[in-house]
Amino acid sequence: MAVGAMTAMRERGLAPGADIAVAGFDDIEMLQDVVPSLSTVSLPLRELGERALELALADTDAEPEPISGTVILRDSTPRV
Repeated sequence: MAVGAMTAMRERGLAPGADIAVAGFDDIEMLQDVVPSLSTVSLPLRELGERALELALADTDAEPEPISGTVILRDSTPRV
């Protein structure tokens, strides 16, 4: 979606990363080659899946623990 948003911005004469900050989600590897390079939030997907399975199989009403993500700033997010 972030790449589509950047395309729409360009079609309207805006420069992604200069006029408007854009960020994606999940740090999809192939999107690192998009220009400008896409800022993202990276999540430990394996850990997330393992915890989801544990919760699904558990015979308890235990509350899930938060999982931290990592913000990766690239060129699509201008520095202030």
